[in-house]
Amino acid sequence: MKNLKLLKDFIEAKDFEKYVLFNIRQLADYTTIKTGGSAVCFIEPPSLDILKDIFEFICKNNIEFNIIGNGSNILISDKGFDGAVISIKNIPKKLYSEGNYLFVSGNIEVPYLIKMCQEYQLSGLEFLNGIPGMMGGMVEMNAGAFDCSIGDKIKEIVIINGKGKLEKISSSDIKFDYRKISLKKKNYIIVEAIFEMKKESQKQIKDLSIKYLSQRNSRFLLDYCTFGSVFKNSDDYYAGELLDKCGLKGYRIGNAQIFDKHANFIINLGNSTSDNIYQLIKTMKKEVFDKFNIMLEPEVRFWGDFSNA
Repeated sequence: MKNLKLLKDFIEAKDFEKYVLFNIRQLADYTTIKTGGSAVCFIEPPSLDILKDIFEFICKNNIEFNIIGNGSNILISDKGFDGAVISIKNIPKKLYSEGNYLFVSGNIEVPYLIKMCQEYQLSGLEFLNGIPGMMGGMVEMNAGAFDCSIGDKIKEIVIINGKGKLEKISSSDIKFDYRKISLKKKNYIIVEAIFEMKKESQKQIKDLSIKYLSQRNSRFLLDYCTFGSVFKNSDDYYAGELLDKCGLKGYRIGNAQIFDKHANFIINLGNSTSDNIYQLIKTMKKEVFDKFNIMLEPEVRFWGDFSNA
């Protein structure tokens, strides 16, 4: 890692050693697919102030970094990640309402969000039910389903910028695309989102949440290690249908397998490697291109070096 010694000296000078691990062996433990090598530096701050301090230093010194929440939608190389991995799990959680607005910190997980939406009688995010992940990642990926996207409900977000300051960004200054957002910022961490909701009864919200969950293919995956959908859909096709027509359900490489109930999911059958999964993704992409002349775009994000996979 570039400037590793500088980072170590900074951590020591600030007395942050208890929040930072160097050369941890198992990033796999922090992902939902349960694969991946070591991290040169793993940072898990307990407060926003410490996170801001560390993040400012990282950005100022051009240290490569990635943010990890629940570890879904990412595949980490078996060689690990040669940079700083920043976890937001231990930042104090926040979820409250003011009128029709819902304030949610980036480390809130979806099941708790859905539960509190029912309690506050605020409707609009039921379609997220069953998607793995934390809200920071959900916003970053513009998560969605059933013709709904999280960006449709966002009023503004709060980020830590590259100078280590909290900054509010209105939805009008965010470009919401399919499964991604774009900000006029190079470096940032999403720490809060404010949603504009509508009032409904607890029963209506609960019933709608259950309806969406029952229609979600990922409900079958609760007992498996997976990272969610592998490829993005488009207005013209569903990736799962194309993969199914290629006869790929159940196909496996090593202990990585395409789910036999939905071809756009990969499961780790146990002790799979990231290389196995990456090879499987390449096979899926090639088979669809050869059959339909369509180049699927991964929804999964790749960390580290896969050059030999």
